[in-house]
Amino acid sequence: MRKYLSLLAVCCILVAACRKNNNNDAVALNVKTFWPNSGNAGTIVTLQGQGLNKDVTVSFNGTDAKVVDARDSILMVLAPEQGSTGTLIVKAGDRKVELGTYTYQALSLHQVSPSNGPAGTNIAIHGAGFSSLDGPATVTVNGKAALITGASDTLLVAAVPVGAGTGKVTVTVNGKAVNGPDFTFQNISAIKPVKGGAGTQVAISGEGFATAAGNMVTFNGKPATVVSATDSKLVVTAPEGVATGPVAVSINGQKTIGNVFTVVPKPVIKIVTPLSAPAGALVNISGDYFSSLADEVSVSFNGQPAVVTTTADRQMSVKVPAGAGSGKMQVTVNGQLSEGPLFKEQSLGVKQLIPDNGLAGTEVVVKGMGFSTNAEDNVVIFNGITLPVTAATDTTLRVVVPVGISTGAVEVKVGSLAATGPVFKRAGVMTIAGGPNSPDFAYPAALAVDRNGNAFVTDVNVVKKVTPDGKVTLFAGKADGSSGNENGTGTAASFNFVTSITVDAQDNLYVIEQFAKAMRKITPAGVVTTVAKFSFTPIGLGIDKNGVLYVGAQYGGVWKIDAAGNATAVARNSYETPGNSIAIDNAGNVFYTNDNDPRVFKLADGNKTAYAGSQYGYNDGPLLTAGFSGLTGIVSDRAAGVFYVADNNAIRMLTDDAVITVAGWKGGTTPPSGGYVDGTLNQAAFSSISSLFIDREGNVYIMERFNKAVRKIFFK
Repeated sequence: MRKYLSLLAVCCILVAACRKNNNNDAVALNVKTFWPNSGNAGTIVTLQGQGLNKDVTVSFNGTDAKVVDARDSILMVLAPEQGSTGTLIVKAGDRKVELGTYTYQALSLHQVSPSNGPAGTNIAIHGAGFSSLDGPATVTVNGKAALITGASDTLLVAAVPVGAGTGKVTVTVNGKAVNGPDFTFQNISAIKPVKGGAGTQVAISGEGFATAAGNMVTFNGKPATVVSATDSKLVVTAPEGVATGPVAVSINGQKTIGNVFTVVPKPVIKIVTPLSAPAGALVNISGDYFSSLADEVSVSFNGQPAVVTTTADRQMSVKVPAGAGSGKMQVTVNGQLSEGPLFKEQSLGVKQLIPDNGLAGTEVVVKGMGFSTNAEDNVVIFNGITLPVTAATDTTLRVVVPVGISTGAVEVKVGSLAATGPVFKRAGVMTIAGGPNSPDFAYPAALAVDRNGNAFVTDVNVVKKVTPDGKVTLFAGKADGSSGNENGTGTAASFNFVTSITVDAQDNLYVIEQFAKAMRKITPAGVVTTVAKFSFTPIGLGIDKNGVLYVGAQYGGVWKIDAAGNATAVARNSYETPGNSIAIDNAGNVFYTNDNDPRVFKLADGNKTAYAGSQYGYNDGPLLTAGFSGLTGIVSDRAAGVFYVADNNAIRMLTDDAVITVAGWKGGTTPPSGGYVDGTLNQAAFSSISSLFIDREGNVYIMERFNKAVRKIFFK
């Protein structure tokens, strides 16, 4: 008997335990919302929350309702026939929840579709009692008035207002209101970063996102991968093949369009100085496609993360991390990684060259760290040539550039250590012929250079030849400089004020004869012939890669010359007088300057646009915001894809995105003064540049009217 009693006790304990576990497993009753809050008997009322199973009872002011559907998170009941206006109560076991007042009336709201979307979404509101003779129904979303675009007794169509936020849809008719379900308002407030490429992780901030699956994100229409999601933030990965365009989030088919994501190349590392330094030293990195936001940039040395101290779009500074050793440095911007040069963690390093360009005889100060104060202990090498050190401290070395130097990296050795520094450029300005007190030229206007390096200068009524070693001779025109219009060879020919000049691939010269309104051709043998006559006064000349000539007209724009010498207007403008030189790029686009205008113009397929400049001034910077003060001509380096312009007393370079002063003056807020100084690009001074020309090696030749000199800028 005791045996059976013991067994019975165990069974009771097990049953009690099972009941306890079942109760623990049950989801506690929690009702978040219900709708509608009014309607006639038989209206379907939806409750949303948790623990809404079939054991739950719902009463309308004390009258129980019939349950028509129960899904734990959603419970649907019918407003009972005997019910009356009063409190809606939900019971589950011993738990009771009062949800609010349900009003028995004709006005009711049954469904809202769609239940989510951005501002401007047209939502269809289904219900009853929407009609009124006293005034139209009104709709609010989360308390904000919505514009009704369609109405009947059982259907309203309304546009979700801007900034509505998530909340109930409410319909009011004749002073009576009914609440419907919550409308989930979708909005993208920001994306970060706003630029990058494939693989960049982008945080999308806003509201109304799905916390589980259901967010479809696209970049300019291309699907992206969602990494994480909350109702206010999505983290996504930009897809392969991403293109610049808006980021959009679609949920349940409702699309929200956000900010534009701009695709940029991965970071470009151009210069790193120094390439060796001890831990904690500052390293400067210049290049393109960095970021001004520190949290979008990371730098590592041989895998060791570095501290970024300052950062901008084209420049950043970082501290060498301890344990960097010797290895590649890497720059990552918004998930896009680029590998830089080899970096060594050591006491010896080269930071800067002052100047970083020059010709033979230029003194250069090498700045860095870890040098020997004994000059003989330091070995300085410029692109393979060892230079004697004339003076030394632990941070500076002085050397003089020898004859035969070429562009290349600088290396410094001290004992067993070696450090690579910046590139020293063989560059500078040298006078080839003439000068302020030289009798070589009277009133020089323009020049062109043939394949052998001979320069040809237009000088009033003659053309003079300048050999590479600076010897000046008369090439064509009368020996006494008198004017005329005779064809012939050499001094048998005569001209009437020659100005602009250019040369073709066969070294034939073409010159503008301004007073005679003509173009003359001069062969390498000096034979002069007339190739075109104009109805306008010609000023400015250019030639494309196919040998097609372009001429400028005084107060007449730019004209194209065919093989027969006929002129056709490319850009006819009675207010434009082009400069002495006109440039044509590889694509056949024409570029020219205009007298008394601070802009460089581009002609493409007959359309004229401003290519660079917008105001009078001296500032470098982006193409269309840079200032110019006295443009007189432009040439194209077709191999490098850049242009050079003569501007007042300076030579300035136009890259694909910026204006950079190369020589003459450094820009600023005051007019640059003229001068006559050869030397480095930083030292050189010019006076009244009337024309410029670029040779096949990319060197720029300059004709100066006031200095009466042919000057050459060496870049290689």
